[in-house]
Amino acid sequence: MEEIAAVRLSPLHAVVFACIFQDRKKAGPAMLEFLNAILVEVGEEPIAEIIDMKSEYSLLGESAGLKYGRLDVRVKGESGRLFNIEVQIDKDYMNERGSFYGYRMAAEEFEAGMTYNGIPPVRVITIDDFHVREGSERVVERVRLLYEDNPEEATPAFKMYHIQLPEFRKKYKSFESVKGEPFLTWLYLLDEAYKNEEEMKMLAQMSVGMKNFAEQYGIAINDPMLIRRYRMYQDSKRDEATRIAVAEQKAHLDDAKRMKAKKYPIADIAEITGLSVAEIDAL
Repeated sequence: MEEIAAVRLSPLHAVVFACIFQDRKKAGPAMLEFLNAILVEVGEEPIAEIIDMKSEYSLLGESAGLKYGRLDVRVKGESGRLFNIEVQIDKDYMNERGSFYGYRMAAEEFEAGMTYNGIPPVRVITIDDFHVREGSERVVERVRLLYEDNPEEATPAFKMYHIQLPEFRKKYKSFESVKGEPFLTWLYLLDEAYKNEEEMKMLAQMSVGMKNFAEQYGIAINDPMLIRRYRMYQDSKRDEATRIAVAEQKAHLDDAKRMKAKKYPIADIAEITGLSVAEIDAL
């Protein structure tokens, strides 16, 4: 097996995840095993084979100006089922994004002359570094279309599954706590085992898929191009956070100026804007 490098990057960083699961030839066994562990966990039939898999897959618009998306990993099973596997750190519009991705995937497969009963089942699976619902204690939150006044399912064609990493981490803190449970073991491998070379090697001996994953992880984190992309991604996130912070600070200063002009008490201005008394006095 490829030696794991000393520099370790989380497999659940979007850039690393997409690099590991680049295509079927390189990481098909790992994705098939991981995906089937999820499907069995949520009560769906596993797939026998992956016939197509691509990372950073573009869902292109059909005309100029039309919204497009980029999927972390798109998988097509031999049964025709389509899967979008995403790693998410941003909670905003998570279900809207997932719906858009899923419907666009289905539309790409919907050929001329095909009837609606030929629409392939679509599953959007997101691995979320946050709770998708306040107070949710499930590791997996399921989203499906239901009739308003009846729990009857409107269509089985489209479903979303949110894997809540914070809940997983809270409940399963060691390899011993996930042994014997394929779904939980895969989450542990992705979220924790990369930090410990001995655990990674031990897990790589457990199955063909996990060995394949460990090999691709070792190749990925030794790839200079991945390191550059990772650093660029991190830099862009820091730049974005800085821009947001500067814009918010300016907005708070503008609000404070207006409140100060209207003779609001300084203590109230500080509480509302989050600015210090010294900052408000200096306006």
